[in-house]
Amino acid sequence: MLASLKALSLFALLTLGAAAEAACARPYVVLGSPGGLNLYIEDGRAAGFLPALAAEVSRRSGCVLTVEVVPPERLIAMADVGKADLLGNVSRGNSKPADRDFVDITVLEVEMVLDARSEIRSLDQFAATPGALLGRMRRGAETPALRQYFARIDPARIDVSEDADTLARKLAAGHIQAFFGTPLFYLGSVQLAGMGGRIRALPLGGEPYRIGWSMLHATVAAADRRLISQTIEAMRREGAVQRLLAAQLAGGDGRAQALPAAAR
Repeated sequence: MLASLKALSLFALLTLGAAAEAACARPYVVLGSPGGLNLYIEDGRAAGFLPALAAEVSRRSGCVLTVEVVPPERLIAMADVGKADLLGNVSRGNSKPADRDFVDITVLEVEMVLDARSEIRSLDQFAATPGALLGRMRRGAETPALRQYFARIDPARIDVSEDADTLARKLAAGHIQAFFGTPLFYLGSVQLAGMGGRIRALPLGGEPYRIGWSMLHATVAAADRRLISQTIEAMRREGAVQRLLAAQLAGGDGRAQALPAAAR
């Protein structure tokens, strides 16, 4: 399903609904970076949780929203120079920039991913296992609990990769024994690596990974930011966001993934 991502341009556009009389001042672009089941290219079109979510926000709000798939570095650069409208399903982070509004989408529990045949049964056991290599993403967003866990591991046992796909391939090949991720993002990578159904996950605990939409003041009108925020908040209260997320996770590797309580 996701293999076409490698062969296609990362600059694909998907128009997500157009009301006869749009409720927002103008059409807006939701930027997203490819990753896992959140966003990928299938049959030349953007697919995954973010496009499904944007389509529903568009339908409910009457705003015309378009998803544009861009590399993470370009997404950050465009936002930094005010050349972006909305950043979709990005990390909340520790800071609250004054030039944009942030509306929560959901929280995602962080898990240690291992080969199903691994004899390691706990995070403490992994930390105490000499020679067990732990994969780490070079520029990945990390929760405080995850940073604390990495600090427990001998640096010689940490193998750094550029993306989740590479981590999953290394796990499949036995080059590393585990890596961390959230199901929304790692399930797609595990599937690409041919490990669908052959993994086991251990919960990290601590603060979950929070994602949301970031809306820039310079490009998105204040009234439109309020409308989009209110639409998303209503969807969260009604359980619509969680249903969209569960639908993506259920198809990720043939198993349903229960939502964390904090996301319900």
